[in-house]
Amino acid sequence: MMLNHHIKVAIRSIRKQGIYALLNVLGLSVGLVLGLFVILLVRHELSYDSSFSDNERIYRIATKGVLGNNNINSATTPLPLAEVLLNMEEVEEVVRFIPGANNVVKYKELRYNEDGFLFGDSSFFSLFDVNMLEGKSSYDLRESRNVVITQTIAKKYFGEEHPIGKNIEREGLIYNVVGVCENLPAASHFDFGFVASLSTVDEILLQKNDSAYVEEWKSDWLSLKCYTYLKLEKNKDVSSFISEMNDQKDKLLRPEIAKVMEFEQSTDKFELSFIEQPLREIHFSSHLGEELSSNSNPIYIKLFVFVAIFVLLTTCVNFMNLTTAKLRVKYKEVGYRQLVGASRSQLIMQFLVEALVYALGATFIGMVLLEILLPFFNGFFELNLEFNFFRGWIDFFGILLVLLTVGLLAGSFPAFFFSGRKPEKLISGDYKIGKPGFLIRGILVTSQFAVAMFLVVVATAMWWQISFVKESDPGFDSNNVIVVERGHAVRNDLSAFKEETKKIAGIKYVSACNSLPGDDYFQGTFRIIEGVENQVMMLPINYVDEDYFKVMGITLKAGRFLSNELGDSLGINLNVAAVKELKLSKPLDKKIEVFGNNDWALNTVGVIKDFHYESYFTEIKPLALILLPEKKRFEYVLIKHEEGVKVDLEEVKVLWDKYSDGAPFVYTSLDQRIDKLYEEDVRIAKIMSVFAMLSLFIALLGVVALVAFIIEYKSGTFAVKNIIGAPRQSIIRQVFSMYSIYVIAGVMLASVPAYWAIQAWGNSYAYFEFVGMSAFFLWALTLVALSFVATFIQTFRGSGLRSVA
Repeated sequence: MMLNHHIKVAIRSIRKQGIYALLNVLGLSVGLVLGLFVILLVRHELSYDSSFSDNERIYRIATKGVLGNNNINSATTPLPLAEVLLNMEEVEEVVRFIPGANNVVKYKELRYNEDGFLFGDSSFFSLFDVNMLEGKSSYDLRESRNVVITQTIAKKYFGEEHPIGKNIEREGLIYNVVGVCENLPAASHFDFGFVASLSTVDEILLQKNDSAYVEEWKSDWLSLKCYTYLKLEKNKDVSSFISEMNDQKDKLLRPEIAKVMEFEQSTDKFELSFIEQPLREIHFSSHLGEELSSNSNPIYIKLFVFVAIFVLLTTCVNFMNLTTAKLRVKYKEVGYRQLVGASRSQLIMQFLVEALVYALGATFIGMVLLEILLPFFNGFFELNLEFNFFRGWIDFFGILLVLLTVGLLAGSFPAFFFSGRKPEKLISGDYKIGKPGFLIRGILVTSQFAVAMFLVVVATAMWWQISFVKESDPGFDSNNVIVVERGHAVRNDLSAFKEETKKIAGIKYVSACNSLPGDDYFQGTFRIIEGVENQVMMLPINYVDEDYFKVMGITLKAGRFLSNELGDSLGINLNVAAVKELKLSKPLDKKIEVFGNNDWALNTVGVIKDFHYESYFTEIKPLALILLPEKKRFEYVLIKHEEGVKVDLEEVKVLWDKYSDGAPFVYTSLDQRIDKLYEEDVRIAKIMSVFAMLSLFIALLGVVALVAFIIEYKSGTFAVKNIIGAPRQSIIRQVFSMYSIYVIAGVMLASVPAYWAIQAWGNSYAYFEFVGMSAFFLWALTLVALSFVATFIQTFRGSGLRSVA
């Protein structure tokens, strides 16, 4: 009965508060929307690779090592490592897989470029236990040319047909579909559409090589070809296992290294070792070469959680200020209740129930808003979040816990603030709030503006860096370049395709290359014949044709570009970084020998200006450009067109179909490909911007709450000033002066942490441009000005009192 009474009184009190009740609910709702969104985001990030059974015992093996002056950091391993692992008693299961190149997959008349093709061990679906919808993959993948497809691929190729037993074609090989599995969850560090038996790779290699080459390829310890995962037995010590694994590996690997180094007469350091990566930590902590997908940064999760918690706290603070704003009404109400026998505990309960009613309403509104806004958030932030908090008891009680926490926290101060006063003073209006009371409220405003200042400055710095990356000169011209994927489809008639394509109106140049900015470049190992003695170096290699330099707008520093006419089949162009790394004072005509093949020496015919062939996240590294051998496989055709001219891509497609035997014509722009390198940072910058705007809104709401409190507390003084004719400007100045120092303190206190956060975030870039202190100054002025505007509006409304209470 008592609880029912408290609820009725709370609802009646809320209805009487009018605009203040609306602001309270609105503020709490905004804070809860932000908090719930962060919970969804964090839960999504923390769920990476959690769908696999026994994921806490699954590890990926990665490779670290040294070759000469080069560090090796790769997510891949040699193929024969799996044999060592299988013979160790701590290992329960081992899986290897090799990603296939982007190739055409055919079924009847359907043809699609597919880059989600994996070749995996027969135990693939035992370790990665994706639910099988049809077939028995654990047995069927033992046979060559068997393939399991996902339900998305099944629908794409077979529609309503039954896929089991159907045949698809890839690179001239016919694959038998033996299983259909569910799609991997979006929160996985790798993805696939097809998983074929690993033994199929032997057949692919045998199409161009003899059996001796295939056997050597499979037993080569010095080539990192596959991704290796294992499941340890329960309660095994990982560190001792890794140590034992490397000991076992050394017995097989060191003889091979010694043999190669002796053959090459090299004394360079060459070491390889293997490390373990817990499956659940790959998405957050692994940033190696050859990663299967872009990984996240744990600093973002920590930042989002901090912001969400602080915003929820500040909304609770605003609730306290707005609740205590109507002092006279509240004081008299509490005083009369005390006179009629209400105990302090009953008064406390009344205020807490009122706060819980607010929190319940705000939670409902927040959940409805999130349900409505989530599709927009997903589209704007490029996420795939789902909102269904009542799918389990944990989610239900989680919502209940947030509701109780917000309600009790928001209602605690008003409850203890009002219930501790004596009734005679409350009714007579003889009450004063000392300096500590104003100081506490001021400190809370300081914290609100500190968070707002921190977020807006950090978000500004992020956009500043993104703008810097997009507007600075990368060393090549990405404008007006069309990229056609799987370019090797026209390699048999590349010259004819290029000549006919250049006849299309608006097209200037056509080129072919194996890698584009952002790709993982093939690493070649070279040795300088002349120069530093016994110098071995790994260089990223891009195979290009002679028109590549025109299409990309590469700048020549010395010598000449590679040319077929000048017989540069054994020529090489080095960038300036490679020349410096190799310590070549006179690089032109220097011979660079291919490590492991003394009969193949390349002649340096030109030096090109450094350009960002990876991204601004990494320093410009050494690079070698070599002419594409005739009919060698390459990945891209590049088409450069004139500025402002719209190319008729249908004409290009007609030529593509003619020379590619009907391969899919899939294209994009080079600018779009480069933008994808920074899409994660753009997404984070968008999220931070929304957080900053919401935080700023809540901070200004805090000003409104504090000004309302001041006006209510000083209403008698302001009424007297109005009666004697004092201008309203003086009242506004008085109100603003009472708390402006706290706003200024907040923006100043946030400046140092914001600077540190910007520098910490900028450390992920090798080329970072600091936003400058002017951004700090401008945002500080903006926040102070906005707080003054809020003060002006609120005070102008409340300072017109003509009577003395």
